[in-house]
Amino acid sequence: MRYIAIIVLLQIKVVCLGQVSPDSIILDRTSRHIDVVDVRAKVKFTLPDYWSGDYSVMDSLQLHSGNSYMLSEQLNKIPGVQMQQGTLSTNRITIRGIGSRTPYETNRIKAYWGDIPLTTGDGVTAVEDIGFNDIASLRILKGPSSSLYGAGLGGVLFINPFVDGPQNKVSVTSEAGSFGTVSGLMDLNLDIKGGGLSIGLSSLKSSGYRENSNYNRYNASVKGEVRLGNNYLRFLYNFRYLNGQIPSSLNEEDFRDNPKAAGGTWGIIKGFEESNRHLLGIGIQFPLENNKFNSLTVFGTGNQLKEVRPFNELGEDMFSFGVRDKYSFVGENYKVEGGVEAMNELNTVSLYEVDGEAKGLLLSRNKYNRSYFNLFGLLELKKNAFSFQASVNLNKTNYKITPGEGLGDRYSYDIIVSPGIGVSYSFSESSSLLASLGHGFSAPSLLESQMPDGSFNSNIKPEQGVTCDVGYRHKGWNDRLLMELTIYYMKMNNLLVTKRESEEIFYGINAGETKHAGVEASVNYDLVSLCNQKSATVSLSYFASGNRFERFVDDGVDFKGNNLPGIPNYNLSLGFNGQLKAFSLLLDYKRVGSQYLDDENSLKYSGFDKLSGKVTFSLGWPGVKTILYMGVDNLFDISYASMVLINAPSFGGSKPRYYYPGLPLNIYGGIKISL
Repeated sequence: MRYIAIIVLLQIKVVCLGQVSPDSIILDRTSRHIDVVDVRAKVKFTLPDYWSGDYSVMDSLQLHSGNSYMLSEQLNKIPGVQMQQGTLSTNRITIRGIGSRTPYETNRIKAYWGDIPLTTGDGVTAVEDIGFNDIASLRILKGPSSSLYGAGLGGVLFINPFVDGPQNKVSVTSEAGSFGTVSGLMDLNLDIKGGGLSIGLSSLKSSGYRENSNYNRYNASVKGEVRLGNNYLRFLYNFRYLNGQIPSSLNEEDFRDNPKAAGGTWGIIKGFEESNRHLLGIGIQFPLENNKFNSLTVFGTGNQLKEVRPFNELGEDMFSFGVRDKYSFVGENYKVEGGVEAMNELNTVSLYEVDGEAKGLLLSRNKYNRSYFNLFGLLELKKNAFSFQASVNLNKTNYKITPGEGLGDRYSYDIIVSPGIGVSYSFSESSSLLASLGHGFSAPSLLESQMPDGSFNSNIKPEQGVTCDVGYRHKGWNDRLLMELTIYYMKMNNLLVTKRESEEIFYGINAGETKHAGVEASVNYDLVSLCNQKSATVSLSYFASGNRFERFVDDGVDFKGNNLPGIPNYNLSLGFNGQLKAFSLLLDYKRVGSQYLDDENSLKYSGFDKLSGKVTFSLGWPGVKTILYMGVDNLFDISYASMVLINAPSFGGSKPRYYYPGLPLNIYGGIKISL
């Protein structure tokens, strides 16, 4: 908290000294002075074409190429990115395989909704329960290429919640599909004096394909911006209520013969999770003199969680508060940015006995406190066809674990400095070569850093690594062709892996050294340019990787040379998007390669392929636009695992449960009306 207080006090001083008169702001975009549009654009995470790191962009059209709620189908089209989705509330996002060892959630990557970190102080990220109407676009930076947002080994996922341009508009979407699934979205966008206001509502209900998989989710959001003189005030708020049953994973026999079943005793005790989450962020972007500007965001998160499992009932109350401040100076051929981000989070975790409908006896109650402080800087230089970027991130992370009524166990990791450099060279207006080298790290989560007796594991260390990228980008044929190719190599120390003592008890250990290498490629080509309401586009994305233990001995077993489990050896996605007047057709084919299920490489899942499609029809009247659509997922009804659990435990004679079955053939249809 002391870090946050210092930032706020310094920022108040900067705001007071940094005000400038309206006459000193030059709004001509050809001027070297920063303009208001540029100030606002900084929140949208725009990246120049000469950015040396590897990144991918997904616009609103791509996001809505499937149903109205499954983000995994869209993210899996991005090379290097995989979102395994066991259920609507159980998933795991990995970038270049980083985060594959986290059992039931997303870790090792960072995500932002606007300027609000979606990643908790514990390092856990949940993007799947943000409604589609709160996602205007996505931008993913792979690897530790952006020190401005931490130096995570996996990368950063930015969710832009703001729709460009002023508008007075109301839109309503209603959709129904297989397994009793019903979803709805409502958006109200209003122009107000000096800014805009948006209100969004969404709901999702499903009976589920499997036993014990009912799901209910409600979202409400308020987004807005107001111009205050030369400054812009932005605010974001999102509320989410979730009640979802947990069918858990299956053993191989049930996965093959009875995929609808709930795993283990989860169906018997009707395991579920229920939570309320609030996100709030208030930010101000204000210009200073001489091409300088500053942005300050204060954010907070509150979450209450109840989860009933076969082995105990979990109750968790979490609150976090943070500040992010970024200062920018823009010159004719260079840009300098720097700032700080700090967060403090307090979790109170209670475990109870399972006693039917009633809450059982209290087993334990612990308090966890995690705080971090990031100091970051970035320098960009551009001269003709050549550009150079240098960045640095300094991190300090602290933990405190207080078991029961004890005094608490404090621990502070050493300061980690993560530098990075990148260069790009444009051969022409259409082709460029890119290269970057950067250091990244991931601190252990609270679950990984806690021993089974509740004490802090002072022997565990943050995982650290160095990534090298070389890439090529090409735009050709009047921008109808876009090609990207990236080759990367990563060397990691102290890889964090999960050590399991039982189904409910697991903690982290360090696995020595690992190496990761891969290739990412994407091609988009407009077969027919948009003309007379006709268009046709084909797309291809491909990702292949090799990931091995260089040094890892566990319980006397040497895993050197083995492949890391939970990472498919390749992913392939082929897409087609065609439009003929009011009709459009989207087709998507995916092939997911094989992956190992355990560190010993004794078990292997062979992978799968599936085909999906969607047809839309647009109707237009003065002031009203209507879109009717129908889609099908898993057209050939193949049986596949949509998520796997690596190193699944086997206790008491039970068979290990590695597999989450994916949905069989399912259809959906809906209508969207915009006024």
